[in-house]
Amino acid sequence: MKILLVRPPVPKHTIGLKHIMICEPLELEYIAGDLLDHEVEIFDHLVEKNFKKRFQQFDPDIVVSSCYKTGTNEVIKLFRKVKTWDIECITIAGGVHATLNPEDFADSSVDIIGIGDGTFLLREIVNTLIQKKNILNVNNVAIPIGEKQIVKSKSSPYMPHPNELPLPRRDLVQHLLPKYYYLMHKPVATIKTTWGCWYKCNFCFTWKITDGSAFSRSPESIVKELLTLKAKEVYIVDDIFLINKSRLRKLADLIIKHNIKKNYLCYARADFIVENEDVIKEWAELGLTAVFIGLEAVTAAELDSMDKNMPVDYNYKAVEILNKYKIDTYGSLIPGPEYEQEDWDRLWDFIEATKLYYVNISPATPLPGAKNYNQFKDQLTVPEDAHGLFDLSHQILPTKMSLKDYYRQLLRLYSRTILNLNRANNYTHRTLPSIWDISYWRMLVGSMKIGWQFMNAHKHHSKKEIAIARYKGKIVKGLSYKTKMKHPSFESIFDQQSTTKTA
Repeated sequence: MKILLVRPPVPKHTIGLKHIMICEPLELEYIAGDLLDHEVEIFDHLVEKNFKKRFQQFDPDIVVSSCYKTGTNEVIKLFRKVKTWDIECITIAGGVHATLNPEDFADSSVDIIGIGDGTFLLREIVNTLIQKKNILNVNNVAIPIGEKQIVKSKSSPYMPHPNELPLPRRDLVQHLLPKYYYLMHKPVATIKTTWGCWYKCNFCFTWKITDGSAFSRSPESIVKELLTLKAKEVYIVDDIFLINKSRLRKLADLIIKHNIKKNYLCYARADFIVENEDVIKEWAELGLTAVFIGLEAVTAAELDSMDKNMPVDYNYKAVEILNKYKIDTYGSLIPGPEYEQEDWDRLWDFIEATKLYYVNISPATPLPGAKNYNQFKDQLTVPEDAHGLFDLSHQILPTKMSLKDYYRQLLRLYSRTILNLNRANNYTHRTLPSIWDISYWRMLVGSMKIGWQFMNAHKHHSKKEIAIARYKGKIVKGLSYKTKMKHPSFESIFDQQSTTKTA
């Protein structure tokens, strides 16, 4: 079959990373790795144009797309366009949000929803469609049968052992690789070595997706992939990479044995860094140039409220250790909706004291699937289906100061931190290029675009803009939830009784 894997566009209101980073569509590359018996293409809306032309030229039997919550309406818009062009083309939605909240994809333009890791699941779905068997014989799928209504098949474990996964099909985006970058890391390749998380922070859904378990690849499997990468910059996208000391030690030995020369960007917790300085020292010598730390907050009370289970002084010590070994810190901070002037000043004092330059300041955002979501759900200031506003950059809970002032304080903090050449020169180590390098100006321009978005972010909460954020595209004439009944695999769907409804 002909299968088109599509990364959806970034929603209009989504702020931030699209201006300073665009990484390869790794999840689609993984799915493609298990479809070698089919004709597969990838279309990436983040760096490509004219999707309609590609669709018409390729003429796919199946279109697949995946996303986080922010992209939900974009996927539905995409599938409505597909159904306008070819109503019989099968559409399949997957990804993190589809796994946690499949009913959000209950639209007549969506034929199948994949739940869990899609690498092997998509092949099962495709084979079932080819054989014209009942699609609900496949575990971990849901079928939309009405607005907010789905029929689910049986559930099975989230994923197989990661060592069994195929290598990502980077050849399908080979022509796009020069366009992928992360800040100064360019060209950059992304790899994933662990699914899930060992910790249970209440604002994060990563551990909930895999039922509290973490699935990790072996060092041998990781090195096998590293040896295939042409890019020197490697972004390890695990929620926590620096965690298992023995695994890191063995991986380090294999990297040395194979004489792999790369620069690495990865994620870590502050407590691991503080308690394992020897590991940081060794990896600095192997090419670790930057570490993304979820610092989150600078008071013990805030960290405790997030279930971080870590003393606040570790945040200071962790950045100090990374600075010691000339590793740049990408620090994540989460200001709450209750923040007033003194709280913003406290954040700035922390940034100055730790000599942070790279920061990601993300207003506390309740996310469906996270442990604390029900606690805040009734306080949301935007509708749940205004998906693009759940981007970790909009404050969607009631604030103490005016919303406009809140965003201006956030913008001011960013400006004082990043748009300061002295801080850039004095507080970075291996990642900041010369001011004559195009990468430097790309980041500066991207930062200014983000700044402009924050200047106007309070306007995104107006009725007009919220209506835009909720828009799912034009209704397709002649399309209904029962249209899919033309295919034998869906014939008995509407006779099923195991229906999930959401008001």
